[in-house]
Amino acid sequence: MYYDKKQVRNEIQRKPQGNQRNNKQKDVRTPRADLYETDDHYYIRLSLPGVKKENLNIVIDEKGMLEIKGKVITNIPEHTKNIIQQEIYQGPFYRKIKLNSRVDKQSIKFNYNNGILEIYIKK
Repeated sequence: MYYDKKQVRNEIQRKPQGNQRNNKQKDVRTPRADLYETDDHYYIRLSLPGVKKENLNIVIDEKGMLEIKGKVITNIPEHTKNIIQQEIYQGPFYRKIKLNSRVDKQSIKFNYNNGILEIYIKK
């Protein structure tokens, strides 16, 4: 892989540093998602790095609207004097996905491993 060190340095300098970033940490992030459909089910995959299972909430309503929300919590080392740079996201996330047909709520299966949430839903 090739990258230009000067360009990377310029990218880092343009990004908010230290405590300037902390104000933006309250923004709600929309996680990346893949949605696949077969004749009889949906398969949804979301990238949720750093999310613990207990900070994850998944709901599907009667109209087939899938809602995934939660929070990324990072532990800053005790006695930290100053945050010099913080680029790894922390804070709330929210994603709503409209499924095109009625779904069988009782058939929903989840798998969460290595920051990837997989959802299987029968139609």
